[in-house]
Amino acid sequence: MIMVFYNNFDNVHGEDRFGLVGKTGDGFREDRQLALPCYKCHQGPLVIAERNWGATNNDDSQQYQIVVCCTHCGAVDEFIVNDGREHQISKLKHAHQMPSEQDLK
Repeated sequence: MIMVFYNNFDNVHGEDRFGLVGKTGDGFREDRQLALPCYKCHQGPLVIAERNWGATNNDDSQQYQIVVCCTHCGAVDEFIVNDGREHQISKLKHAHQMPSEQDLK
């Protein structure tokens, strides 16, 4: 049995390696920049350092913890994508700003 896995980043429906069908793409990927200021030094941009799977929501969307790092002072902050349901984004833990996909560079 051959299993094929592909990344589907353009917000279309596809099948993952487990045969589950659904949306798999959002813009919050590692090494992308967010045009938001740092909570510590107030300079931008922030770089997405990690994308960690958190849980599966009741609507079957995947919840992710996004860890960001300041490019100037190295301060670390985090937020949740699909926080409780798909397309719901939490505020940054320390900066208390809500990132969006429009903030991505």
